[in-house]
Amino acid sequence: MKVVYTAPNRGHHYRYASALHKEGMLYKFVSGFSRFSPRAPFPEIGNKLVRADILQNIYLASLKFGAPKFMSDALAYWAKKEQDRVSSRYLKDADVFVFYNGSGLYSCKKSKGKKVITVAEAVNSHVDYQERLLKEEHLNYNLPWTPFNVEEKKRRIQEYELADYILLPSEFVKKSFLEYGFPEDKLLKVPFGFNQLPAEAALGIKEANADAEFTILYVGSVSVRKGLRYLIEAFNEFNHPNKKLVIVGPKAKVTGLEGIIIPEGATFTGTLKGDELEKAYKSADVFCLPSIEEGLALVLGEAMSYGLPIIATENTGATDIIEDGKDGFIVPIRDSKAISNKLTNLAENKELYRTIKDNAINKAKTLNGWDETGNLLCTTLRRIVNQ
Repeated sequence: MKVVYTAPNRGHHYRYASALHKEGMLYKFVSGFSRFSPRAPFPEIGNKLVRADILQNIYLASLKFGAPKFMSDALAYWAKKEQDRVSSRYLKDADVFVFYNGSGLYSCKKSKGKKVITVAEAVNSHVDYQERLLKEEHLNYNLPWTPFNVEEKKRRIQEYELADYILLPSEFVKKSFLEYGFPEDKLLKVPFGFNQLPAEAALGIKEANADAEFTILYVGSVSVRKGLRYLIEAFNEFNHPNKKLVIVGPKAKVTGLEGIIIPEGATFTGTLKGDELEKAYKSADVFCLPSIEEGLALVLGEAMSYGLPIIATENTGATDIIEDGKDGFIVPIRDSKAISNKLTNLAENKELYRTIKDNAINKAKTLNGWDETGNLLCTTLRRIVNQ
């Protein structure tokens, strides 16, 4: 079997390409990730790597130098079209074409009527579903709203329809496509892998309610999509004599926190990495992710590995790794009261807290790593080819 795979960035895509290569399935990996990045080298797949990053580099430069948003959006759109055109050169000898949504329309059309099976990779919910949620969120709080790039959105929807299959990371993403009428047998769910912490990393994990301080941790960007407003409101409602909220991550231009008062006890650390990030995890009592929309948040597995009870919305993909009420809690989006109630339960019921914490540690040991995810991807592609 020969697979052509294309994606605009590094992320999990290098891992997928590596898994395909190890199984002898990778024909070409067309990458839009900038060759000038120190993280760009990918020697393990040799000459199967094809760079299609000229427009992507111009796009990155537009972000660096503060070009108008419409210009950067247009460049991002054209960069994906560049990857698409380059990918099309290798389809003649391919059996499967897997492409990041937005990067495969031309190749999809070219493949119709031929032996090539096309698979669109959607790492987030259906683009209409995403836009609806985010538009509502901006308008609810009088935040400036910019619609999705019209051509980009149209292109993605066309790819959904044309592709033979859609590759998804979570049940949440799958549900969004079912809601828009896609047949279930067209949807291929392959959850992302989670980095497994070495045994020694578990040393020093904070004991359950070992002292009077109760620390809630959030890790991610400070943006409208992440729903931090609801965590701030929940923190305000949460009645505890020595509570702390630690928010780790970079701030977007529009944070979603505009117009609200940041309460005492809430701290913004900015981006943390390495030992500083590990210290934040080990110092926390609970991890909360109140996102409005994301495909499958990798920080959930990371937090669980540190033995943190998790409170997360269904729209984070949490249902794929958390059993509600056993190793964490799943709450509706935009529901600060539900978050506050879970915080109160965990803080006041030490037996519940200890049970959830122990279950989280045990669950973390069972989560699939990236090797298992790579194997599942390869197995899934073999299955659809055999069918």
